Amino acid sequence: MKRGDNGPQVKTLQYKLRKVLNRSLSIDGDYGPSTEKAVRLFQDLYSLTVDGHAGSKTQAKLDAVYKAMFKQNSELLHFGKRRFVVFVDAGHGGIDEKGKYVTPGKRAYHKDERMHERGHYYEGFENRLIAEGFIEACTAAGIMCVRTYHPYKDTSLSDRTELIRSWLRRGYYGYLHSFHSNAISSSNSAAKLDATRGYMVFNTRGNNFSDKIANQHFRHVKETVGDAWKYRTQTSSDGDVDFEVNFQILRETDLQEFYWFGAILDEWGFHTSKTDTKFIIEPENRIKRIQACLKTARWVKKGLDEVINP
Repeated sequence: MKRGDNGPQVKTLQYKLRKVLNRSLSIDGDYGPSTEKAVRLFQDLYSLTVDGHAGSKTQAKLDAVYKAMFKQNSELLHFGKRRFVVFVDAGHGGIDEKGKYVTPGKRAYHKDERMHERGHYYEGFENRLIAEGFIEACTAAGIMCVRTYHPYKDTSLSDRTELIRSWLRRGYYGYLHSFHSNAISSSNSAAKLDATRGYMVFNTRGNNFSDKIANQHFRHVKETVGDAWKYRTQTSSDGDVDFEVNFQILRETDLQEFYWFGAILDEWGFHTSKTDTKFIIEPENRIKRIQACLKTARWVKKGLDEVINP
């Protein structure tokens, strides 16, 4: 691999370099100047030819160093048995010690509507409400979950992704479900704000296991919620419904080294739309959302268990 290359192999290279060198490096799948600089630094540290190309010798040495640093004793804490787990992420938003919602941008105000608090919609509150309901449903179904979020404070994306990877490195398998609601700029007209609506599901770029989860979850949502809602898809570009992006929570967990793992992020409507927001907070629709998510969790668990723990 060299400068100008891109794809999942570059993401894996970036992740290993970031861990081994203990330096900030974007895991975006693009072999740009920062990645080349990191490769040169690694080559210099381990007496390799310093050319910035991640050739076979450089990759072999990087893999050996990474395994020695981060994979040794990886089976210690899963007690000799691999287990399926759903990592549940409550998106963005949190409150301070006084109970005030403090995360900018992850909120909306709809005058004269009930919402969460006097017309205010708080994404962080709604995300946690659904995440906790989903965890309760999974627990009742015998499915193990791990929370990536703090009970009320906003958690950094880096902390969340490292938590997930720490479990995966110990032999656990499964998928990440990250809960969100979407938004457009408040500078748009009132008509456009309300008209921009709909459900979307996201995963990382390229065709992988996450694509299958995203498409299956999209079907579960439509089956459970019905046609009375707007659904947004990206079928025109790659033939499937999911939107492929480089969101940090996805790109730093959905890595090549974790083969039996996938990651999806769903945007449950636009909270900048009053129409969508009223749909989001309707108790019956919250229940349907959780039911759809549980269908997906069962689908992923069944598929992976048949391969890993038959």
